[in-house]
Amino acid sequence: MKPLAIWLAIVAVVFGGYALVASLLRDTEQVVVVVDASQPMALLNNDIIVELDRIDDREDAEFALATISDRPSNSGLVHSWQSDLRWPNTPLFGPCSFDGIETFPEAADADERILITTPGSCDTSALTDWTIIELSP
Repeated sequence: MKPLAIWLAIVAVVFGGYALVASLLRDTEQVVVVVDASQPMALLNNDIIVELDRIDDREDAEFALATISDRPSNSGLVHSWQSDLRWPNTPLFGPCSFDGIETFPEAADADERILITTPGSCDTSALTDWTIIELSP
């Protein structure tokens, strides 16, 4: 019985060490999330929070969050790379525009790009390689 217990202990230590090394060496995915800060989104604050919580449940990912609108005061980087998404509950107003999207270096560096918007709020046809999440008002 003693040799079996020693063998099980050795196997557990070897596989535990392998699992630890594998998890430490795994690449972190960078995900940028852009929230449409236009008027139709103003009534969807709770839905935005729920969607951000769903997105940041991913393991081995770091997130950058930005808002985009045609008004500079309503667009900007909310936070750069961190382990979770934090929504600041800022007022949302004005029409949607992607003119300033290239000003976010996080958007260019990200492995995945996600836009949260409402149907018909923005023309998303120019956004290639983006995941579009449409919230219904």
